[in-house]
Amino acid sequence: MSSSNPTSSTVLLTGANGFIGFQITRILLEKGYNVVGTVRSESKTKYLQQQFSKFASGDKTKLRFAIVEDIAKPGAFDAVLKENNFDAVIHSSSPFFQTAKDIEKQLYEPAIEGTVGILRSIHAHAPSVKRVVITSSFASIMNREKGDWPEHTYTEEDWNPITREEGLQDPAAGYTASKKLAEEAAWEFMKKQKPSFSLTTICPPMVYGPPEQEVTDLSRLNTSAADIYSLFCGQREASNQAWIWVDVRDVALAHVLALESPKAPNRRYLISSGRYSAQQFLDYIWQNYPERAKAKKISKGTPGKLYPEDGTYTSDNSKSKRDLGLTYHSLDTMMDDTFARFKELELMIDGN
Repeated sequence: MSSSNPTSSTVLLTGANGFIGFQITRILLEKGYNVVGTVRSESKTKYLQQQFSKFASGDKTKLRFAIVEDIAKPGAFDAVLKENNFDAVIHSSSPFFQTAKDIEKQLYEPAIEGTVGILRSIHAHAPSVKRVVITSSFASIMNREKGDWPEHTYTEEDWNPITREEGLQDPAAGYTASKKLAEEAAWEFMKKQKPSFSLTTICPPMVYGPPEQEVTDLSRLNTSAADIYSLFCGQREASNQAWIWVDVRDVALAHVLALESPKAPNRRYLISSGRYSAQQFLDYIWQNYPERAKAKKISKGTPGKLYPEDGTYTSDNSKSKRDLGLTYHSLDTMMDDTFARFKELELMIDGN
């Protein structure tokens, strides 16, 4: 696919209403692409139609929707692929929650079967598709057993060594295993089936940034937004699930650039802004929202102490900059926009 004439290109985007999916939808439409977004129910289309009204109505509609209730169901994407003539597919629909009760059903099946299933369907029913981009995760790269691993710099060459059996031990392990196994299965499919389309995988770590998708209840934010919002409400102490982060808008742009870059086919990308500490969120809150911090008894944490004394791992994002031309938002900009969005949502939902 070429970026020279996106107006004649049609992209299938799964999970269009998600935290990352919403941002991908926005970028695709702004660049001129025709988009068919999949969601799990008809009700999920209303907010997207409102937010992108100039693209979703009239004679020259650029945004349409397809309902896919269960992405892990065999043939889930067959109908939408048969009914349209797509140039590319972005598969961003996969669960991110670490409280699963049934790891096989809630994590493994949607991640692995959803990923391989859509590749199988594209191969069988969509000969016009030339590029496929899949949202993977730093979880498929990170070695949990190594912990902070201060002497290590993660790159695209790293793979999480966790096995399917080890992932069944607890939900956190299950989540990381599901992402590793799904991406592994995708590359295995490409190797065995040799389809006419290329594959690119996008591997972001902690994805932060303003939650611009539909939010009707602040207790039901996406997991990473809830991670910061709980600090903003004084509900927990600062702690890091990972030591590297990225802005949701950069992750979304990486997906679209991967459709356009001549270097992106059949490569994986670690999309990371660099190191961060959750302590920086507390410092920001106390500096910019001092009255709220006092009223909600928000912890001050350990001001000035961001990282363990022995250090932490880092990441190398040079491949994404070189191949995709990606530039990254700063942590300060992300925090400005994210906390402002929280205040906006509080006003809209709670009236205060």
